[in-house]
Formats: sequence, C-alpha cells, structure tokens
Amino acid sequence: MRVGLDLRPSLSRPTGVGAYVGALARRLPLLAPGDEFVYFSASLRERYRDRDWPKNTRLVDRRLPVRGLNHAWNRWGWPSLDALVGAELDVVHSPHPLIVPARRGRRVVTLHDLFFLKHPEMTRAEIRRDYAPLVRDHARRADGVICVSEHTASEARLLLDVAPEKIAVIPNGVDPAYWNEPGEAEVSALLARRRLPRGALLYVGSDEKRKNLVNLAMAYLGLVRRRPETPPLLLVGPGPLWAQGTDLGPQIRAVGYLPTPEIRALMAASAMLVLPSLEEGFGLPVIEAMAAGLPVVCSGGSALAEVAGDAALLVDPLDTGAIARGIERMLDDVAHAELLRQRGRERARTYDWDRTARETLAFYRRLVG
Repeated sequence: MRVGLDLRPSLSRPTGVGAYVGALARRLPLLAPGDEFVYFSASLRERYRDRDWPKNTRLVDRRLPVRGLNHAWNRWGWPSLDALVGAELDVVHSPHPLIVPARRGRRVVTLHDLFFLKHPEMTRAEIRRDYAPLVRDHARRADGVICVSEHTASEARLLLDVAPEKIAVIPNGVDPAYWNEPGEAEVSALLARRRLPRGALLYVGSDEKRKNLVNLAMAYLGLVRRRPETPPLLLVGPGPLWAQGTDLGPQIRAVGYLPTPEIRALMAASAMLVLPSLEEGFGLPVIEAMAAGLPVVCSGGSALAEVAGDAALLVDPLDTGAIARGIERMLDDVAHAELLRQRGRERARTYDWDRTARETLAFYRRLVG
C-alpha cells in the first residue's frame, strides 16, 4: 500500500492540525515497514524541516503558492497528489475536511470540528471562503472520514449527512513531551528569558473567535477587581494586542506562539489551564495539561466534556461569572485541584498518538480492501 499524506499544516508553527498530522507522519511508517509513505509539502518561501525519515518514507517538497494550490484543489479537484509526487497512490489523506485530489486512490479527510459550518461569520479567510460552502460535497465524495471525537462524528452525520459506515472515530493523543517533568533550572531560565511570572493562569490556543477570549478576559478582569491577589492570566498563542493592564499592573500577558518545550515548562510553573472555548472538536491543550499534571478549567460543551470527563472543572463559556467562579474555586479549593490533577493524569493516559496511528492505518487498509 502506498499512502500520500499532506504535511503542510505542520510546516510552520504547527498548532492542533499540525500536531495531528506530524504525529501520524512520525508513527505510520514504523507501524507498516512493508508499505510506502509519500509526504507532501508546498510553499514558495518555506521548506519542510529535515527529518530522519524511515526508509519507507519519501518527502516531496514543492515550491508552489499555497493559496493557489488550495484553490485548485478545493474548487477544481486538480492537480492530483499522484501527479505532484510522481507516484500512483492507494490512499490520499487530507488532515483537513476538504479532499486532496487523487487519481484512483481512496480519499480520506479528517474532521476536527464543524464550527466553521455553523458559524462562518466567526471564521476568516480561506476557512470562510472554502470550508463552509464546500465541506458537505467533499465529505460526501470522500471514501473515508476520520473524526477526532464522538462529538464531531455526530455532527458529521447530522450536519453533513455522512453515512455512518464511512466514519471512523479516532481520537488524538498526547505528545510524549508533556509527560516529561522539566528541571527547575529549565523552568526558571524560561521565566527569566520571557519575563513571565510563576503561578499564572495559563491559556494555550489561538485567538480565533471560537476560543472565547473576550469572555475569558472579562471574567478574569472582573475577578481581579474583586480579588486583587488573583495571579496573572498568561495567553500562549495570542499576540500582544490581547495584553491588558489595570491600575494593579499588567494582569493579562500575551506571548504569542511558543514551541512545545516552552509550553511544557510554562505548565510546570502555572497554577491551572483555562480553556473556555465556545466549541472544540477535541481540545489538545486539555489533555496535554492533564499529562503535565496541571488542573484544568474548561467549557462543558462540545467535545471538551467528552475528552475531559470528570477530570476537569467544567464551566459555561457564555457565562463570565461561571468562568470566574471556576478559576476562583481552583485557586481556593486545594484538595479539589489536587484531585483533578490525579484524575487528569489518568485521563490523559487514555489518549495516545501510537493508538491514533494504529487505528488510522487500520482504516486505510479497510478502505483499500
């Protein structure tokens, strides 16, 4: 079996989808040494970082405009990935909900969430232009649809009318880096270099509207007015425009994108993770924080409740008072925070990228027949 996989989401500053496809790319060839894996990347400016890939893996890195290629793929179904990599492929896997064209191979898409379909006004650029109007047709034409949670699978059946037999629910995993406790010297060096405080309330994610940062900031600033000793809120992902000071000082810090080792070190120095998203298809930061031993406050809706189970404090993301009360309880109730730390580490053990890769490979084989 020859598998083509679009690696472009992991090309530069990978976030959720990039972490997903990168984890598959590292594991699939080791699980199937008799199969061939052809990885594709494209950009005019950036080249895919070198990797010591296994012998049954080949990387094809083209100097092509990303927007132009996406438009041709999404709207015209051309050129096939087979043509771009110079090989006949049995499976072509897109880590996004829109198909990567193939000549004869089975076409697989991964659905992470369908927020863009339900609320296109809260998305931007290509997501709004292509994903919302095209996803139904692409999901219908795909030979297989991978959903990262039962929540996303139920929405695929309901909103996209995807046949249940075409769907495989394959959850994400935890990067092994989050299980490794960083040394105190490493943590102190990071805090000094970035000029960051200990004991902060940590947010990890983008500044997309679905992440609900406005409500998080309102809840936090309201809590600070009532309780001036509340630790700073540290946003990893959003840029400096999200920083917010009060007469008490710079209470909200925004540091932009950080690589995984720095995020892990920050988790070792923080009081909790707060993720009050309006919707998540999975919520990688939740299980990563749990693996790192950090208690979690997150939304009770969408896939977050499914992924977190009873190992997080769940709040209503539309109620700023509920978000503030969740943070306050985690700060004050030391016993409950410790219980959630323990439950969280056990919960995180159920999410493993090796299992994700095994189940994905089995899905490929089922489709190829």
